[in-house]
Amino acid sequence: MARTRLDRTLRLETAPADHPPDVAKVQFRDEWGKIVQQFDRALFGMPDDISAAMARAFRDHDVASSAATRAARWFALRVFGRFLREDGRVGCAADLDTATIRRFITWLAKPANGRKRGVKSQSHQLGMVRPVLKRAIANNPCLFAPDLTVPNNAIPLAGTQRLPQERLTPLQMRSVLAACYAEIDVAWDKFQYGQGVIALTELPPRPSWRTEGLDRWIWRLHRANNGLSPGGNGLRRLGFRKKALPKAHPIASIEGYLHITTDALTAFYIALLIQTAANAGPLRQIKRDCLIAHPLDWHRVMVEWSKPRAGGKVKRMQRRSFDNRRPYSAPRLIEKLLAMTAPLLPHVGPSERDQLFLHRFLMTTGRNEREHNAGQIAQATLRWAMLRFYERQNAAIASWNEAHPDERRPLLPDFSPKLFRSSMASAHYTASQGDIMAAKAVLNHADVATTDIYVDGEAVRRLERDTIARLQSLMIKWVHGETSSDRPQDGGSYTAAPVTALFGHTCLRPTDDASARPGQVCPKLGGCLACPGLVVPINPDHLARIVQAIRHLELARERIDPIRFGRFYAPSLRALAEDLLPAFPPEMMPDAERLIPVLPPLPDME
Repeated sequence: MARTRLDRTLRLETAPADHPPDVAKVQFRDEWGKIVQQFDRALFGMPDDISAAMARAFRDHDVASSAATRAARWFALRVFGRFLREDGRVGCAADLDTATIRRFITWLAKPANGRKRGVKSQSHQLGMVRPVLKRAIANNPCLFAPDLTVPNNAIPLAGTQRLPQERLTPLQMRSVLAACYAEIDVAWDKFQYGQGVIALTELPPRPSWRTEGLDRWIWRLHRANNGLSPGGNGLRRLGFRKKALPKAHPIASIEGYLHITTDALTAFYIALLIQTAANAGPLRQIKRDCLIAHPLDWHRVMVEWSKPRAGGKVKRMQRRSFDNRRPYSAPRLIEKLLAMTAPLLPHVGPSERDQLFLHRFLMTTGRNEREHNAGQIAQATLRWAMLRFYERQNAAIASWNEAHPDERRPLLPDFSPKLFRSSMASAHYTASQGDIMAAKAVLNHADVATTDIYVDGEAVRRLERDTIARLQSLMIKWVHGETSSDRPQDGGSYTAAPVTALFGHTCLRPTDDASARPGQVCPKLGGCLACPGLVVPINPDHLARIVQAIRHLELARERIDPIRFGRFYAPSLRALAEDLLPAFPPEMMPDAERLIPVLPPLPDME
């Protein structure tokens, strides 16, 4: 008996006409099936057929987006709906054509409520509507006007008109880190003391017959609310009297003995933001399993986090390694953060239990009541906590300066989460004497052009001016020639003389006489064929050396471990074969071939 073939095609069921109103809302669920966000499509203010198509495209496009991105998209769609109402020319989806999009772009440039949108704001509004509208057109090919197209670059130069931003100096970032470490030490000592009290099997004894004592309250509150601080309103629910608390230890201060507080979490966040040079948003989404053992060095630990926009279609993991022997290194801070947030895990929703930056919600009753009492810290809450950190630390510094006029401390600079990444990029760029690849490696960019956007500031511009002047001076000396009488007659070694680097090329700047690294050997000497001081004359002698070096590396590649060769020798081979060799004319090769046998042999590579 022949079996009937199973029909495995997917069919979209049409919604019934009498479906309940809540189904008309655009709902987003987490991996556990719980509704985490929903938007009423009726608030779009568009015609019914356009609203239905846009709502479905909005749901399909942003199913994997963050909550903040969905909210921003919803507000942008409402702006587009307000334009359609004011325009009055679109009564149905068939009236929505390319001319409508042009009018929308013109409408965005007009002042609204006495305020005019900037070029970036106009581009942002159009950029938020564009993907949803394109998906709606693709899902409904016969619904809209036949000539409806959405331009990709309707507002040119929106992303290039950047004003110069201030950068924090390394000294300022170290002062912010010192303030964070001080708060972290206080919070960690407080938490460890509380965990020691909680570990007691019996209620601690009373310090006197007149008071309960702090230890007894820590022990009781931990067991009464399953390790979570009850807050001021939760004491009555648990049967405790607020007036019975010690006057020196209100309920807000006892929270730090049970688990991490929002202010302490902010200090951890700022310290990790500076050390990792990560983006503010992706670092807030870092997971609890972010610590990875280093495959080669026992004393180093890697910190991993994901960045949604990194790598295009193939997402690249963001990764930095740190020396775990340092007391305030990022892995050591994360280990403390894991311990201080562990008591909150039973009170966190299933979809957020893998997050690292957890805290107790500040509002759990009234209009902002939540089902769970703890969870991932919101970006808005983090911004307010960072403002409190800035004001609290500067107030403490001002008090210190008043009490110690002879030992004044500088106030913390005004900072934002976005400022740390660009400041770290500029700091690494200047520390490496203008090597943008060093900043690119720290920021983990795929394209060096992206790193160039972050590298800016007065120190960077001063370094670039000095570098240009130094290289111009070196080029003039090389063209005119430098005699021995021009060199200083100090009886010692002339450290600034040209030095033969790897494969016999001449380096005109073996040492650095700048203020950052006076008298030290250039780190590029003998290790980087892309050094700005490298001079390769176009003649058969140097072509013979380049060809000899390429063949020597190719022979070594056959016997050296591939991983070792790719790490240490492949960059030199690529620079020789792809950068230097094409600069020589082909007719010079026969003369170079005759010179190769008489050249001195190159050292064996291991």
